Amino acid sequence: MIATPQFNKRLTELYGTDDAILAKQTSRYHAPMQEFPHRFQPSTIHFFSTLGRAKIGGNHTDHHHGKVLAASINLNSIAIAAPTADNRIAIYSVRHRCD
Repeated sequence: MIATPQFNKRLTELYGTDDAILAKQTSRYHAPMQEFPHRFQPSTIHFFSTLGRAKIGGNHTDHHHGKVLAASINLNSIAIAAPTADNRIAIYSVRHRCD
């Protein structure tokens, strides 16, 4: 699934066209994908990526009257998810450094 043109297109949209960065990100997605089917036996899987951002000031908008100073950063979190027949949620977390 990771080696498909559609997946490569999504990675390019997220991370740009630099070959070294794309290789690093492909490896980053590949590692949890190898473990996921062994733990959860999914029929369908979905990948998710969160935006990287840092709150510089105004961490809680309710305390700062809606004013927050945030910045985009070059980090993100990824997740793989699959629907279950019993509507239960199971979480397995892996810390993967991307130096």
